[in-house]
Amino acid sequence: MHPILFRLFGLEIRTYGVMVAAAFFVGIYGASLFAEKQGIKKDYIYDLGLLSVVFGLLGARLLYVAIWWKDYVNNPLEILMVWKGGLVYYGGFILATIAALTWMNIKKLPVLKISDILVPFLALAHSIARIGCFFNGCCYGREDVHGIIFRSIGDNLPHLPTQLYESAANFVNFIILILFNLNSKKKKGDVLYLYLLNYGVIRTIMEVFRGDPERGTIFMFSTSTFISMFLIAAGIIGLIYNKVKKESNEV
Repeated sequence: MHPILFRLFGLEIRTYGVMVAAAFFVGIYGASLFAEKQGIKKDYIYDLGLLSVVFGLLGARLLYVAIWWKDYVNNPLEILMVWKGGLVYYGGFILATIAALTWMNIKKLPVLKISDILVPFLALAHSIARIGCFFNGCCYGREDVHGIIFRSIGDNLPHLPTQLYESAANFVNFIILILFNLNSKKKKGDVLYLYLLNYGVIRTIMEVFRGDPERGTIFMFSTSTFISMFLIAAGIIGLIYNKVKKESNEV
């Protein structure tokens, strides 16, 4: 792996951090261009992007720390060292979603319309960020003869590169969501609900092949599998609801 991209004046520039930053910039910029074509001001997307970055990183770190809180009791300052990894996507997704929904409601913006614009680029950003996970050596898969050796693990055994699998799956999801967004027959919220369904399925499948302990467990499921079940249910219910309801004006 290649966790350190380069060193500048004694400062380590980590590949993971660069890829996560690139993911945010590409996602926000792409969403702003797409939004403008659909009559939404770019400034709204930039504001939402900044809000999502702050609360996304905070939520992703908080969930990771909550899962592995015992590791930070004696070293609380390490909680701030996010550049070393230790982020759980769902924590960031949940907190950023809460912040974004709150902000959009305060501004009285069309929540479903903007959400439909944003989620394809969320999938794209996630695809880019997972490449950072690969170079960092985190979020790896289970042991397999067809895998590769991640030096960060230290066991000198081949593991499946699930980071790259999920990166590819998220990119395909991005393409599907963009194409679906261009469908004139879709209803407001359809793209959002499809994202929830698609990513819930993607993550559930990925969890079967993951081999790192960072995910934690809830009951008999990994934390991410447990949350994925709710996303899948929400996506299916939302799509069915939109299918049977009459088109109405969005607040």
